[in-house]
Amino acid sequence: MTSQSVNRAITNEICRALILLGAGSDLIGTVGSWGDSLPDEDVLANLKGRNEATAKEITQRIECCGTASQVPDCIPVGEV
Repeated sequence: MTSQSVNRAITNEICRALILLGAGSDLIGTVGSWGDSLPDEDVLANLKGRNEATAKEITQRIECCGTASQVPDCIPVGEV
């Protein structure tokens, strides 16, 4: 196997792992384009941007859970 074919095989396995972990098509597409149709700098920028956005979203969810204890456990029927 050539270095390029090994790199493509690694990329394919990373994409397969992401699919098995439930990753979205945006992440799979970015990783799948690595070393192929996207320059390394763009792949890195896309991954960093996605990671930052995901971290922010998770932080907001955690913060929301902290205030969830102030919400009544149940809402009477008809008040939804």
